[in-house]
Amino acid sequence: MSTTACAAQQIITLYSDLALNPHKDFGWDKGIENARNQGYKEEWIKQLPAGVWDYCAAVGNPFSLGEIPTGSTVLDLGCGAGVDVCVAALLVGESGKVIGVDITPLMVETAKRHAAEANLHNVQVVEATLESLPFEDESVDIIISNGAINLTSSKEKVFAEAFRVLRPKGKLYFADMIKRSDIQASACCSQDSWADCVAGTLEKACLLAQISGAGFSDAQCMGHTHYTTSASTIGATFRAVKKG
Repeated sequence: MSTTACAAQQIITLYSDLALNPHKDFGWDKGIENARNQGYKEEWIKQLPAGVWDYCAAVGNPFSLGEIPTGSTVLDLGCGAGVDVCVAALLVGESGKVIGVDITPLMVETAKRHAAEANLHNVQVVEATLESLPFEDESVDIIISNGAINLTSSKEKVFAEAFRVLRPKGKLYFADMIKRSDIQASACCSQDSWADCVAGTLEKACLLAQISGAGFSDAQCMGHTHYTTSASTIGATFRAVKKG
């Protein structure tokens, strides 16, 4: 089995477990307190069913990076259990649309259930890889992601696909794990820890270069978060724009 296939299988196995066991200790922060620590607004927390927040393993807060206007079409890459999908659906309103994409079938089912429980009718969730999105060119206004891009084997393909499906002037807002530049490579974990947001992480400069290489302008790291999955990783937030 190739490295890509092995990584995908690890991800599906781990996140299927999370879908079934949201209260299990996986070694990283999650739940409503994590949401609050990341700056998710109390009004969002009150508007969504309490059970949705059990799944909040947010690395950061993509909604802090820019406006999500009413009526927008938002795409969430690696939506997991749909926490950010539900928040985005509140923000875009009934005139907008939110699409979640995830590789793990049980997470797709969970995200759909959470949207239904929250009475959000402007949500679509599909099973797909981030490297090959099943959407038309220039079909979304904003892309968000939270701790998912680092799980992919080809970040270049992910950013190329993101650029393709964004409309001109579209925005990319995401939070993700990055490799700490002050930790030597020998201290980093092996490919065995890919699904724990370790093996697939890149240093900030490399990630920014890949975002710019896909065609995005104004690629910026907006800062670090409290989140960590190992001694060699730290959470960070990023934003960029598709000029048009």
